Amino acid sequence: MRRTVVALIVTVAAVIALVSYRTHSPHRAAERPPAQSRPAPNVPGAHGATGVAISTPYTTIQVRAFVRHGHLVGVREVLVANDNAHTKALNDRAIPILHEEALRAGSAHIHTVSGATGTSTSYISSLQSAIDRARG
Repeated sequence: MRRTVVALIVTVAAVIALVSYRTHSPHRAAERPPAQSRPAPNVPGAHGATGVAISTPYTTIQVRAFVRHGHLVGVREVLVANDNAHTKALNDRAIPILHEEALRAGSAHIHTVSGATGTSTSYISSLQSAIDRARG
């Protein structure tokens, strides 16, 4: 009987502690351009256009594409918003890889970066819309 009373008291105390635990609302970082912002490429005859801003629960990405003769010749990241330090670390690693892959491919037909699927799909979608707009 004594064990039952002790177990009941401990259980009630644990439930009260869990119910009264206060969580913090997520901190929203201000939107800002990426740390490694690149200048617009100077390619004669290239048409530039900005793609739509693509948002996920963690990031918003928007890119500007420069197209000449139907092929991608330049990319500039217009907006890379990070919700938290983890997302910023992922974006800081993934964005340069996506940038180089897009230029190498000459299009938005590139692979996602492992571990940064949301960032990759947002980047690729914004890039494709920018390419479509630049082509007219």
